[in-house]
Amino acid sequence: MKRRFLTPILLLCCLTIFPAQSNALNLMESFFLKITVIENGIEHQWEYTSPGKYEYEKGEKVIKTKEAKDELLKIVKEINLSEEAKIEKMVEILKQNRFPEIEHLDIRWMTGDNKLYTWVWDHKNS
Repeated sequence: MKRRFLTPILLLCCLTIFPAQSNALNLMESFFLKITVIENGIEHQWEYTSPGKYEYEKGEKVIKTKEAKDELLKIVKEINLSEEAKIEKMVEILKQNRFPEIEHLDIRWMTGDNKLYTWVWDHKNS
């Protein structure tokens, strides 16, 4: 009797403590992701192409090592990229944390389901 009562309670607790994040970005299930930030005329670009190709560019410097993957994962986590992400919120986060003089943000994400998500922000139009 106790077991039947405790099982649903345990399940509910687990769902509350560890909520599903079905809309969060999972690179391994994505075909393509490209994030471009322009600040003070300098372009910063993070790119992922399936399967497992990472690239990070700052100005004319291009990185294709583990550092590129780390940088991409860092920016994705920082802006909390998901299907429901709002461009204004992502710009606000980037202004506060890394790019106080951000001029332009462009994000293109192709999911594993062939859905293309695009966000574009430019300081001239805001």
